[in-house]
Amino acid sequence: MRFLFTTTPGFSHTVALVPLAHAARLAGHEVLFAASGPALNAAADAGLAAVDPAPGQDVTAPYVRLAATAIGEELSAEYVMRQVFGAFGEIGDLMLPGLVRIARDWGADAVLYPPMLPVGLLAARAAGALAVVHGIGLRHPLFPLGTDEVPRVVAEAGVTELPRHPDAEVSLGPASLEAINPTAPKAAVPHEVVTVRPATYTGGGRVPQWALKAQDRPRILVTLGSVPAHNDTQVDLLREIIKGAEQIDAEVVVTSGGSTLREKLGEGSERVRLLDEFLPLSAVLPTCAAVVHHGGMSTMFAAFTAGVPQVAVPTTKGDALTNAQVISERGAGLRLDPAQATAATVGEAVRRVVQEPGFRAASQDVAAELAAMPDPLDAVARLAGPAAARRA
Repeated sequence: MRFLFTTTPGFSHTVALVPLAHAARLAGHEVLFAASGPALNAAADAGLAAVDPAPGQDVTAPYVRLAATAIGEELSAEYVMRQVFGAFGEIGDLMLPGLVRIARDWGADAVLYPPMLPVGLLAARAAGALAVVHGIGLRHPLFPLGTDEVPRVVAEAGVTELPRHPDAEVSLGPASLEAINPTAPKAAVPHEVVTVRPATYTGGGRVPQWALKAQDRPRILVTLGSVPAHNDTQVDLLREIIKGAEQIDAEVVVTSGGSTLREKLGEGSERVRLLDEFLPLSAVLPTCAAVVHHGGMSTMFAAFTAGVPQVAVPTTKGDALTNAQVISERGAGLRLDPAQATAATVGEAVRRVVQEPGFRAASQDVAAELAAMPDPLDAVARLAGPAAARRA
C-alpha cells in the first residue's frame, strides 16, 4: 500500500504524523510526505521521502502571519479563530493543485492529513484513496473546506460532489483527557476513529550529555515552542519565566526553535542554560522536575508521556487555551495567564508543581494511560484493510 502524508508548514504539525509514517514503512508499505517550508525539512530530517506540493510559493507566509497576529491579550478567541481559518484556508489553496497531482501520479492508497488541512480530503477523493484525518493532539471539530463548489483541479479528476467527511480518523488523545476536552466532538462522527498512542518523537537534534542525567537541583525545562516568532515576540515573558523558575533554586533549561536567545536575554546566571538550537524534548524531559511551556500540543503530550508536571502559559488563543485547561483540570499541572506571568507568579506555580506530589502523580497516571494505548503499527494495520478494500 502507498501512504501519502501531508501537513501544514509547521514543525509541530509534522512531528505528530511522523511515528505513523515510520510504522507504515516498518509494516512494509511505501510512504511519501508532501509538505512545504519547515514541515518539508522536518519530514526529510526524519528520514522520510518528502516532496514539495507548492514549489516556488511561500506557503509558510500565512502561518508566519498567524503566529505573529495570534499573540496578544486584547484579542478575542473568536477573532483569533477567524484568523486561523483564514490562514489555513490560504495554505490549503496554495497546496491543493500540487497535492492532487502528487496523490494521483504516485497512486496513493491513503492520504493522511491534519484537521486544519481539509484539502487533504479533496486530494484523497481525487486519487480514489482512503481519506484519513490524523490528529496532532486533542480532538476538536474538523476544519471546514471553505468552499461550496468542487475546486477545478479536483473536478478534473472526476469528483462531482464535495466530500462531507473523511473515511477514518487517527486520534492521539487518551480517554481521561478527552473526557475533559471542551473541544472534543459531542456527537458520534460518521467515520471510524482509530486510537493510537502518541509517540515520544519530537524531532531530531543533537543532545548534550548533561541533558541525559538529572542534576542535584531540580531541572525546569522552558520552551515557547518551535515557531521563532513566538520566541522573538515573547522575550519579556521568557525573562519572567526564567526569573520565576530560578526562585526555587533550580537549573533552568531554555530551548527555542532557532531564535537567538543569548542576543535577546543575555547569558543569564550560571544556573540557566540558554539553547539557541532545538533540543529534542523527549531526550531531556525524563530528567526534569517540571516544564513551563506555551500550551503547544506536541510539548504537552511529550510531558505527559514522560510523566512530568506542567505549567502552561498559553501565549496564543485557540488550542493553547484548551490544552492549558485540560492540563489543569486533569491535576497534572497549572495554568497561568500570560498577562499575570511575573517572576513571582511563575515561581509560585513552579514551586507548587515541583513540591506538591499530586501533580506528578496525576502526570504519571496519564503516562501509564498513554503507554497502554494501541501502538502505531496497530493503527497502520487497521487503516491498510479499508485502503485495500477501496482499491478492490
